[in-house]
Amino acid sequence: MKPRELCEKAWQEIAGNFPDFKIISKGQKLKKTSKNKDLTYEIHFQANRNNYECSVEFVPHISVYSKGMKKANINNGFVFGGEIGTLLGRTPFKWWQLAGASYKYTVEEISGLIRDYIMPIFDDFEDTETNIDNILNGKPAVHNLLYYVYYFGGKDRAEKYFNKILKEDKFKNKYISFYNKLKEMPKEEISQVSNEFNGAGLIQFAYLNGLKIEE
Repeated sequence: MKPRELCEKAWQEIAGNFPDFKIISKGQKLKKTSKNKDLTYEIHFQANRNNYECSVEFVPHISVYSKGMKKANINNGFVFGGEIGTLLGRTPFKWWQLAGASYKYTVEEISGLIRDYIMPIFDDFEDTETNIDNILNGKPAVHNLLYYVYYFGGKDRAEKYFNKILKEDKFKNKYISFYNKLKEMPKEEISQVSNEFNGAGLIQFAYLNGLKIEE
C-alpha cells in the first residue's frame, strides 16, 4: 500500500470513531458545526512530505473558527488551535508512525487522544459564557483567544485577558514598549506595523480597540 493510501486508510478509521463529524478529503479533515451554527470545529491530519514505504507519518491539528469573527474582520475568524502535541503539553510536533506494526497502536492512540482531550475542548466552546470565564481564570494565557474573548465577551473582559497575557508573557516589556509606540503614531500608520514582530498584531488589535494596560 502506498504511503498516501495508508494515511487515508488510518484517517478514515480514526474518523469512524467520531460520526458527528463530516469527513472531507478522504478523512484528512473532519469538520463539525457548533449548535449555535457560528463555530466550526476541525481536525486536520498533516502527512509527512518525506513519507516512504518504511516510514509513514502524520501529525494531527485542530482548529476552531467563528463565522461572526470572520465577518467582523477579527483574526480572520480563527479562534483557537494548533497541533495536538503542543496543545496537550506533550512532545511538540510529534510525528505518529503508521508503517508496519505501528499502525494499529497509532490509530488507537490518536482516536483516544481526540476522544479524551480534543472533544472536551470543542465541548467547552458550546457554552460561551462559561468558556470565557474559564479562559480568564485558566493558565496559560493564549494570544489568539484574546480575539474570541473580545468578540464574544466584550471589551472589559478582553482588557482583563489582555493584561493576563502581558503578565504571563516573557516578552511583556517588548509588548508594552510597542503599545506605547503606537500611542505616538497617526492611526493611518498603525495598520502598517502589525507584522513588525511576532505578537505585534495582537498589541495593535488591543490598542485600536481601546484595551488599556493596567498600571
